[in-house]
Amino acid sequence: MYTRFGGFLPLAATALFASTSYAQMNRTDSPNSVCLSYGIDFVNSGFYFIDSKSNASFTTVSQFEGCNAGTANVLLVDPTGTEYMCTDAPTQPDDVSQLSTCPISKSQMFSGVWSILLLGNNGNGNPFAYERDITLTVAPQTTTTITNTVTYSVTTTPNTTITVPSTVFVTTTFNATTTYVKPSATASQPVTITPKATTVTSTRVVTRTKHAWTKSQRIITSTETASCTVPPKPQRPDPTCHIVPTKIPLPTGLTIYTRRADRVINVADAKRRFQDAKARRNAMLEERDLVGRAADAPVITITAPVAVNYTTSFTAATTTFTSYALTTSAISTTLSPPTIYSGIYTATITGPTPTKTAKTVSYTTTTVTKTLYAEWTYTTTVTPTASITACRRRGGHWDLKKN
Repeated sequence: MYTRFGGFLPLAATALFASTSYAQMNRTDSPNSVCLSYGIDFVNSGFYFIDSKSNASFTTVSQFEGCNAGTANVLLVDPTGTEYMCTDAPTQPDDVSQLSTCPISKSQMFSGVWSILLLGNNGNGNPFAYERDITLTVAPQTTTTITNTVTYSVTTTPNTTITVPSTVFVTTTFNATTTYVKPSATASQPVTITPKATTVTSTRVVTRTKHAWTKSQRIITSTETASCTVPPKPQRPDPTCHIVPTKIPLPTGLTIYTRRADRVINVADAKRRFQDAKARRNAMLEERDLVGRAADAPVITITAPVAVNYTTSFTAATTTFTSYALTTSAISTTLSPPTIYSGIYTATITGPTPTKTAKTVSYTTTTVTKTLYAEWTYTTTVTPTASITACRRRGGHWDLKKN
């Protein structure tokens, strides 16, 4: 069981807040100095995510304005009232980010309303005590992988065959089958002898072209350095403190007025208050412009190093091939019957050898392989260790996209 107290309003500073603007004051030590604090990475009434798998210490960054030379004590108070003494923060110079490290790791934290207290004597000026209440959601960070797509465009050409009839004429000459015998002493003409016909084959070759496709993906790997984003200084300073610290004494002359005296808070009650506060403060987020102030990102997006191939097909105009259907037409010629004179020698003449022409069609297929090329750039983000530390000290955060 723990005891947690409410708020305060310093009597001496009440009139000063009414008459003093938030502008920068004189840098020399002044007994009338009013020291103001501003949250950079965590702003009052803000909602933030904390990675419960991280063993890093919880840190907070503040800026001060109008303060005398000195330091501010920084305390972190959990929803049950337990206090953690963080490292002190210098209050000068004005508007310079000051980092405080708390003795608790993010993995030890839990969801609820946490408070950051800043207290100091402000030299010989007015003492101060401010309270920054933040609502934390503590859970494991998740990772989402995005796979890019590389598109190949393939054009397909359909083929069709048209059959054209073709007639081959074969001419054959036959010897006479009838002989006329005339009574004559001398044969007036020789007998023509026709040799057996020979066949000549004519072949027409038709070549068809077939396309085959291969894919080639070129991956270009580039490296870029992550950038540090520092949230702007809030327009309003931290509100006054309503929690009475127990680990350090109050600044001299300072009185804290609590909202609820001696209220007992347990973990169950803290969780109920966390849910109620979250519902009430949702509308305040846009007004506070807290985008990009998250301590940790709930989700890290990773781009897969290999893209998925996707093929888009297009149909081109149809290619037409011609096929011949061969038919044979025979033409027969019979020689006129010769006249033979009996008892007389008849001379013979061998005529030219007749030819027969046969036509055939032969088809061949030629495969032409074409390669489709695609280029995709895979970008990796590096974050130098020294740069991470410098960014954190300024209250900034790194771009959370990972490739």
